[in-house]
Amino acid sequence: MTDKARTIYGLMEGDEPRTFGAIGIDGKEVYTVPFEGTSAIASNMPPDGFTALPKEALLRNLTVYQSVIEQVMDEHPVVPVKFGTLLQGDETIVRILKRGKDQIVQSLKEIKNRIEVDVVALWPDLNAVLVEIGRTDEIKALKEDAASDSEGAVLEMRINAGKRVKALLDEKRESLKSVILPPLMSLAEKHAIHPLMDDGMIMNVAFLIKKENAPRLEGVVSGLDRRYEDRINFRIIGPLPPYSFRTFEIKTADYGPLSHARNLLQLPEETTQQEIRDKYWQLTKKFHPDKFPGDREAQKHFEKINQAYKLVNDYCQDPSCSFRETDIKNWVSITAVCN
Repeated sequence: MTDKARTIYGLMEGDEPRTFGAIGIDGKEVYTVPFEGTSAIASNMPPDGFTALPKEALLRNLTVYQSVIEQVMDEHPVVPVKFGTLLQGDETIVRILKRGKDQIVQSLKEIKNRIEVDVVALWPDLNAVLVEIGRTDEIKALKEDAASDSEGAVLEMRINAGKRVKALLDEKRESLKSVILPPLMSLAEKHAIHPLMDDGMIMNVAFLIKKENAPRLEGVVSGLDRRYEDRINFRIIGPLPPYSFRTFEIKTADYGPLSHARNLLQLPEETTQQEIRDKYWQLTKKFHPDKFPGDREAQKHFEKINQAYKLVNDYCQDPSCSFRETDIKNWVSITAVCN
């Protein structure tokens, strides 16, 4: 492979290079880059990668990214890498695999023979639920009070009634979840509660389960579906890679911004984490806005110091670090994001 940009889909076991066909983004060949028992799943990308793409193109690429991981997952456990990750050349990928080897091996061990299954529960007719809540004695009383009061008070009472309806809807949702979740959680090793997309959703929960438990979980959902008949709809999404439980985030460094941040913090070319903290503390005391009330330039300089510190602190993850151009360009970071 030539030294071009690569997009990384996920990480898997393997010592030998493999290809999976032209199933990648933009129809590119998907292949593996191995290193000492672990492999990255990759395909070639233009150097600018995902930048400045319209939303529709990004969504198409996201769909392909998910499809690649799920196809490889049919044969091998895969830990996803954050969508949109671009690395320059296979040598950079190998450095990532070398630096993160222990994390990768541990993560693959934890997800072996396991899948993610997402279960969504929703009201098929939210209006009917709201009407039912509106018939409760509490809401009826609020409406009656509003009808007999002044125009200004009526508006405020309607607002309060609306807030109370929302609170009762949330209470109803939590009550249903307390019944729905336990039998599903009994089959899962972990679960992650996802945000609700709208008020019609009761729950949106991801479960990490052993593959052998998938039929049992489907059976539980089918039983819940029968129990609630037309009052609640259930959807099962999966099997999926463990997106909600383990994803790797990979970072590289840009020499220009880091060199500027180092100069702003008055750091030497070779430094330590302790020296960075000390210098940051000195500069924040010296340029704190409280010492320059009303001085907008001082405020901006203080903000730049904070931004520079964050950038440098993200880069200097070891006790000591180098700001030489070659070292920055060769720097890589890999972190397992666990939910």
